Amino acid sequence: MRKILLGTTAVVGLALVAPVANAQQARPAARPAAAPAAPPALPATSVAPAGTAAALFQTPVGITGAGPHGADGIPNRPTTPTTSGIIVRLGGFFDFSMGNVQDEADKGQFRNNAGGISTARGRAKNDFRTEAEINLYADGVAANGMRYGAVFELQMDNLAAGSGTGVDYDELYGFVKGSWGELRFGQEDAAANLMQVRRPSVLWMGTDDAWDEFVVQSGTFGASPYIMSGLTDGSDKTKIIYLSPQLYGFDFGLSFAPNDGEGERTQRADSTTEFQRDRTRIENEISAILRYRGTFGDVGVAASFGGVWADAPSLNANGSPIALKGQNVNAYSAGLVLRAYGFQVGGEYTFGNYNGTAPAGAALARGLDGSNHWIGSVVYTVGAFSVGAMYGKGTQDNGTNSAGANLSDRTQTYLGLGVAYVLAPGMTLFANYNQIEDENLPTAAPSSVPAGGAGTTLANFGSAASPDNTRNITVLVAGVRIAF
Repeated sequence: MRKILLGTTAVVGLALVAPVANAQQARPAARPAAAPAAPPALPATSVAPAGTAAALFQTPVGITGAGPHGADGIPNRPTTPTTSGIIVRLGGFFDFSMGNVQDEADKGQFRNNAGGISTARGRAKNDFRTEAEINLYADGVAANGMRYGAVFELQMDNLAAGSGTGVDYDELYGFVKGSWGELRFGQEDAAANLMQVRRPSVLWMGTDDAWDEFVVQSGTFGASPYIMSGLTDGSDKTKIIYLSPQLYGFDFGLSFAPNDGEGERTQRADSTTEFQRDRTRIENEISAILRYRGTFGDVGVAASFGGVWADAPSLNANGSPIALKGQNVNAYSAGLVLRAYGFQVGGEYTFGNYNGTAPAGAALARGLDGSNHWIGSVVYTVGAFSVGAMYGKGTQDNGTNSAGANLSDRTQTYLGLGVAYVLAPGMTLFANYNQIEDENLPTAAPSSVPAGGAGTTLANFGSAASPDNTRNITVLVAGVRIAF
């Protein structure tokens, strides 16, 4: 899933391999001549039970891949070391989900994306979908105790394959780690996204979670179904990241990406005219965050404040300066979660100069005001069962219409209810109800005529005679996730 990952997901990734990592430190640096001894047995669980203060607020150690894993967090047993002394392990997940969709964009009169009225019948209301990741972890321990290795996260959502199940890399990075902290280098999420404390949730329920996978995201219906997500993950730009150790409950993270490119590329994806260093996308992206986690008796506390800054694109594809350069990017987000007696209560507030799906993911046009959103939620966990509720509201400036008249802001509200049940180690059943009201949805990136733009056109979910600029969506999602 290309969504902006939850900061708490990264915490689970951090914690899940800790016991394995500690066991590795006693291993020789190279394969011995004799057959190696069997690896030590893993404990019954590799992380604290979901919903406990320890699971949410403990100091993570070990490999810190951000790939999602089950609440049990049990990876495969480590194999014997390779000839280089590096341990290789495999993890990942598989999801199957079904959705029932009530979406005003599915009505027959909206089948004509050119803006005309069609008498065709509406889309089907039910669908199935699958999603999966394979995560490969390779790490070793040097003689001085320094840990090093690489993480490979293969995701099944490359649309270029036609079926939508093509495999490409989500994250792909190397790391070194010691008492001084951790340095990562490669395709990885930005520091603020990795460590951000966000509203608590149950599996696949949320403002930017599974529901949007079932709704239309193109044409006159707009390209960004949700606007209340976490700070940008940096679009997996190739970057350098530093994550500090925890001291008195505090830790921090920093990251830098020179441009919007990723992987072994000299050009933008498959373009033959736009190249990675052409200054046609945002550049010099800096991400920083400060986080606190601690426990006070039976109460756990997690809080963070982070930001992302970047320069707006300055050149067109032909190398000429952009006449109306967008605003430089900035976004800030604060989050707080309290946990006690099985409850998690918390929320987040985000604001800044951005527009669209991901805060700080793209430059905002001139003349537009910044965006903001707030979200609050509560989750209760007892044994293997979790139930949660969430509510949020986001606002983004639409600028003006083509005549220069101010338009009302895009305002999206979200209400979600969800449940999850751990049926067996690594196997979780989930279901959630999602209700979205999206008012004044633009059909393309908003702009302002007084600032030199062409203006904004809003989607019409009514008829030519009785226009309606509000899109109402209800999605019921249920499924099963198998994590390993």
